[in-house]
Amino acid sequence: MSIPFVNLHTHHPLENNQVGLINHSCLDALDCRSGQLYSAGLHPWDIDETMDDWIDKLEEQLQNPQVKAVGECGIDRAIDTPIDIQTEYFIRQVELAEKYQLPMIIHAVGSYYDLLSLRKHRNNPTPWILHGYSGNAEATAQLAKHGFCFSLGAQLLNPKKKWGDIIENIPVDSLFFETDDADIRVEEIYGACPKISAEIVYSNYLRIFGDC
Repeated sequence: MSIPFVNLHTHHPLENNQVGLINHSCLDALDCRSGQLYSAGLHPWDIDETMDDWIDKLEEQLQNPQVKAVGECGIDRAIDTPIDIQTEYFIRQVELAEKYQLPMIIHAVGSYYDLLSLRKHRNNPTPWILHGYSGNAEATAQLAKHGFCFSLGAQLLNPKKKWGDIIENIPVDSLFFETDDADIRVEEIYGACPKISAEIVYSNYLRIFGDC
């Protein structure tokens, strides 16, 4: 059996040679495709669209066996929604992740240290995976020290960004690749980081998500 490519976070159906999670907003009805796995959560951009029952909808979706993570959810300092409100919604999703022992796929813009502070106050946090990660070397070292995982995407293909020092601070057992909503193949992302093999990333995937 050939090693599949892990496409940890995508908005598109996965190809036959891939494993990973399709992003789903808990505000929408969940209609799982056969053979595909999902994450379900409330994106911070969607907070203003929520109804009072959003958390009940999310909890119901998390009980679907094809849903393997909470997210994407998180904190985004580039939007107008106040940080205290974003934090409240995020923590409610953290609590569900811990209740169902599910990893989290996290959207973070200007909020790595907010998330670091929140994680330090959790007694038994599940894996927190920062999707589309683009922090600097200093932030990366601090986040890695406290058990965060990192998923890198199309930004790896930007020649203006110096990734060497950042990737050096990411433990290889905490690293993933993704396409997010970009119209590219995940193999292109792997090609931008040739020192990290598909076998390494697949091993990381199995450790966190199991043989699913």
